[in-house]
Amino acid sequence: MKRKIMVTVLSAAVMLAFAGCSGNGKDAGDKGAEKKTEDTQGEAGAQKEAGAQEKAGVQEEAGAQEKESGAAGESSSDLLTTAETLVKDLIEGNTDNIKGNYEYTEQMKSAVESGQFQAAFQAALEAVGELKEVQPAWEGEPQSGYDVVQVPCDFAVQPINLTISFLEGKIGGVTTSVYQESREEVSIPENVTETDMDLSIAEGRTLPGTFAVPKNLKEYPAVVFVHGSGSGDRNEAYGQLKPFQDLAWGLAKQGIASYRYDKISYVYGKEIAEDKDFTVYDETVNDAVAAVKMMREQEGVSKVYVVGHSQGAQMMGAIAREAKPDGCVMMAGPARGFAETLERQYTFLQSLNPNPSEQEKAVYEQGFAAVEQMKNIDSLSEDEKIMGQDLTYIKSLLDYDAVKEAEDMTMPVFVLQGEEDYQVTMDDFRIWKDNYEGKDNWQFVSFPGLSHMFMEGRYEDGPASYQGVKHIPDEVTDTIAGFING
Repeated sequence: MKRKIMVTVLSAAVMLAFAGCSGNGKDAGDKGAEKKTEDTQGEAGAQKEAGAQEKAGVQEEAGAQEKESGAAGESSSDLLTTAETLVKDLIEGNTDNIKGNYEYTEQMKSAVESGQFQAAFQAALEAVGELKEVQPAWEGEPQSGYDVVQVPCDFAVQPINLTISFLEGKIGGVTTSVYQESREEVSIPENVTETDMDLSIAEGRTLPGTFAVPKNLKEYPAVVFVHGSGSGDRNEAYGQLKPFQDLAWGLAKQGIASYRYDKISYVYGKEIAEDKDFTVYDETVNDAVAAVKMMREQEGVSKVYVVGHSQGAQMMGAIAREAKPDGCVMMAGPARGFAETLERQYTFLQSLNPNPSEQEKAVYEQGFAAVEQMKNIDSLSEDEKIMGQDLTYIKSLLDYDAVKEAEDMTMPVFVLQGEEDYQVTMDDFRIWKDNYEGKDNWQFVSFPGLSHMFMEGRYEDGPASYQGVKHIPDEVTDTIAGFING
């Protein structure tokens, strides 16, 4: 398996996704201390938490209203052809074609005409090596009102997908994503019924969601899934990985309903970027509480549990206090603080790439500089930003003590951890155990061979563990179902 390296990041705001699920942590005792250090959490880190979510290029702010694919007279085949042609022009450096042969949204057009877009893209290419082959483009799932086309590019050092976003037929962004040659075709299991169900949240907004119910049952417990950090859809998709969809379908087979929803930052990215008072509570806690309340109102739902991944698990203390669920499942929950975790993660990523390009060095330097800003945040002026984020949001992350916030959780709590997780490590898991193993309502299980996404992976492979088609194994779903049904 080729090692996935960190590609160029154009915007510092994107780098916040590296911390995917916030946490804290010194290297002492961490699995990575023996191999140098560790890395990014979440969203995406995996998003995703996955992250995680390593991107390069220019992406216009999301937030446009949903529309049907092929708006403004563009068919799907037209978008595929346009995307493939643009990618070839970018790789070959055909500046005149890039400027003159395509329609762009206003923000994207400005980046192209200034040369900023081409410069960022060429810098990203330095990290992935010589092009071997461009694979046929395929249509991805729409995101926040944008049509999405994936163009798989096999580079010598690191294969990646170039993701082209279209708004009403105009190019609105080009980013990098996990290499994926085709879209995996999946279908809902026969014994599961899914219904689209919007979640009403603050300020009259709604989040699209999916209610998955086991067939032929009149009563069942239900879970609410809560994302890791970053901007995630209802499946917490990262490349071909869709952990929340896997869990929803697996739990439904065992008589457990579930609700998963698109994250507020996924649906209202533009509005959030303009809200200087936005905090991690607005991002994660409040909508989870609203979802629990909505589930309690559904006919047939007997109990409601919360399943939080990464940042969703980290914020479980606050969620539990407000929502009062019947039980909580914490998957890969950081037990440590955001700044320390981010520093540890960047150190780990740097250790995976002993010969970084100048652009990659700049990314690391920006990351470590952001950590220093966080450590001295009280000395910054109110209008300053860290990694593109307002200080109000960053402070809400830094001030949150996950372990302390969990002290008042009296409902059953189940802490799960992948033993090959390089983003939230076994040291975090041990901190949770050290603080709460003696309490009757807490249980702990770790899974050998599983990554931050609770899928097959190896610690030393870092983000490369998230490549390809993978699914959450039955042992994870069975363990959660046993906790809920037991």
